[in-house]
Amino acid sequence: MRRWVTAIWPALLGAGWLLCLFGPVLSPARVLANRDIVAFHLPLKTAFRDLARLGPPVWNPWLHGGQPILSNPSYAAFYPPSWLVFLAPPAYALSLMAVLHAAIAFAGAWLLARHFGGGPGTAALAGVGYVGCGAYFSLLSAYNLFGSMAWLPWILAWADESLRLPRESCWWRPALLAGGALGLQLLSGEPSPVIMSSLALLALAASAGFRRPAAAPRVVVAFLFAAALAAVQLLPTLNRLADSPRKALPSEIATIWSMPPHRLVEIAFPRFFGDPTRVVEGLYFGFGITDRGPYVGSLYPGLLLAVLGASALLAGRIPRRAAWVLCFAAGCLLALGRHNPIYAALRRTIPVLAVLRFPEKFVILAILVLAMAGVLRWQRLLDDRDAGRPESANLPLALSLAALAIALTLTVLLFTSPCVAAWFVISHALPVLPAASRGLALEYLRHESWGMARTAAAVALFLGLCRWRRPPRRLLEVVAVVLLAADLWQYGHGLLQTVPAAAYRRPPPLAAALLPARDRIFWQEVPAGGSQVLRRWGDPQTLFTRSSLLELKPYSGLIWQIPYMFEVDFDMMLTGWGRKADDLLLRESADLPMLYRYLGVWNVGTLLLQKPFQEQLAELRDPTATPLRAVANTYVLPRFRFVPRVTFHASHAAAYAAAHAQAWTVARDEHCVRPGQPQDTLAFRRPPRLLGIADRGGRIQMRYRADEGGFFVAAMTYDRGWRAVVDDRPRPTYPTAAGQLGVALPPGEHRLVLRYRDPFVDAGAVVSLLALAGALLAIGRRRMA
Repeated sequence: MRRWVTAIWPALLGAGWLLCLFGPVLSPARVLANRDIVAFHLPLKTAFRDLARLGPPVWNPWLHGGQPILSNPSYAAFYPPSWLVFLAPPAYALSLMAVLHAAIAFAGAWLLARHFGGGPGTAALAGVGYVGCGAYFSLLSAYNLFGSMAWLPWILAWADESLRLPRESCWWRPALLAGGALGLQLLSGEPSPVIMSSLALLALAASAGFRRPAAAPRVVVAFLFAAALAAVQLLPTLNRLADSPRKALPSEIATIWSMPPHRLVEIAFPRFFGDPTRVVEGLYFGFGITDRGPYVGSLYPGLLLAVLGASALLAGRIPRRAAWVLCFAAGCLLALGRHNPIYAALRRTIPVLAVLRFPEKFVILAILVLAMAGVLRWQRLLDDRDAGRPESANLPLALSLAALAIALTLTVLLFTSPCVAAWFVISHALPVLPAASRGLALEYLRHESWGMARTAAAVALFLGLCRWRRPPRRLLEVVAVVLLAADLWQYGHGLLQTVPAAAYRRPPPLAAALLPARDRIFWQEVPAGGSQVLRRWGDPQTLFTRSSLLELKPYSGLIWQIPYMFEVDFDMMLTGWGRKADDLLLRESADLPMLYRYLGVWNVGTLLLQKPFQEQLAELRDPTATPLRAVANTYVLPRFRFVPRVTFHASHAAAYAAAHAQAWTVARDEHCVRPGQPQDTLAFRRPPRLLGIADRGGRIQMRYRADEGGFFVAAMTYDRGWRAVVDDRPRPTYPTAAGQLGVALPPGEHRLVLRYRDPFVDAGAVVSLLALAGALLAIGRRRMA
């Protein structure tokens, strides 16, 4: 019975903690609604699921006029947990994936604590602290980061085991396991966690190499296996990056969401700048120092782990202290971004940093390392106490008393000098904060200051209790877990935002009016100098989610298969021809009729344009009204068409000049690019007759009859991965002036098949399968031996 209890109670503790944090989304009735869910992750997951029903999901025809899927890591097509979208509705699948990764993170933190000699109580503190840590739990708003960072403790535990094993042992087995977890991070679709894990691996290697230089190179095995395992995603992505906007990110774009140094105070005082989940209520005051608010919503690891971790990094005797100090310093320095004077030099020196945005992400590494160092310090404190050295608690106790003194000082100031709060709010919040909101802000800050003081007093009292020899160790371990869980739940449960699942199932009025979608839509961003009225109705925490659904802000229309054109390139992974099409849109936007004609070439039948400000105000009482007006485009052309005349040009510039001069009448006179050959024109007196067409995303099949031949144009982004076959005979494809796909057809009755294929995916799949088979064989042989 004791063995059963020992084996099962970690699972029971983890399940109970996950129930406390994720209880609202365990039922299919409510689903996630955090920041990037509705605008990015849910639409992509929905499109991936819907396209898989038609065949291999290799091409998304509903975004950017058509874009490759498998070379875009945002889809996480090769990441096994992503396949949950085939078993459950996409919105609920995202909830299940969140719970699954939280469980993986809990188990990994437990394993890491046990690896470093921690007992069950310490491991419990590690699991609760890692999953509930604000820096991790708030990543639900940056969904791919949440899943990827769940593998960090596994990587650290296995890598450290490999580095510490003697040379004659099978050290390569944990090295392969660490590489496998790192490979899963690569497959999950977000590169930043891979950089953070790599920094942690290098720090551990440096720590191990200080005493055993021959052991440090073992991390190379983990890196090589990770790259090989993820080659199916890595190779096509690297090829696409070379042709995407990320290959030359300007500094002002790359350093958006750089963490201001002020935010480090949130490690001990979580709502020092207000609550980022209550922006609409005017209770977040950090807009004056951050870019668009915080990217990582919370930095709070719990005050108990904050003081324990700080004491560990400062003077604690914990395993691998040097590695944790290096990780914490590296995470903070990189997170500062443009606030760090050497960050620009680092971007020039380290190529991978040059393609990354939002440096604030790196603070996640610093906070999680601080939390794990705090866990190890707790283990050391208990061991020292058992050995008759209760003074080990002196430094964390002193830090908690300092936090208590600061919290009490702030509380006294807020109650005796309201002008201090007014100054703080005015100097850090948006300058347009209404005067009426400042009184509400004062009451909020007073309430939060009392909360910080109570938490600091509880932690100080608990650490003082640790200096007393009478309480048994097991009681202290239980109290530590309960105290940390209560603290993290109080300040973190609001980070989980949900909406009824029906919000994603039932199309809003604007979407319903466009269904069934026959043509693409063009969603106009708020122009410079324009204004949009923000409606305050319903739950303020999910206002932006419901507004995105109501207004079809990109990409939410994909939930109902509404195709977009020229939408915001959120992940900056546009292909080269996609960027050319975007550049042409900017050129044509100066002339409104020409703009409409160009949009029509791309099968845009509806333009969603912003209403004037006064009209928006007049419609505030109408719950179904939106700040957008749907305008029909009379110049819309079909997505697939035959053209009677086509002219081939030696360059894209020449083809564009000709199409522009003819006001984009490409339904009659198309212009294509054929480099290295002289200009030539083909004309067909009798247009081909379409006998049938089937569009299955990455495979388009058409039957036609043509007396003289013809020229077929598909209004989708040209890509070299498309292959055209007419009755099993290859035909060349050509980019048009607008960046679309054209094919010259022979006379007679034939079948045309357009199929998309990325050769780098095939090559990467071979490497990944070989790496996986080799690793399994090596580990299996070791176990048999």
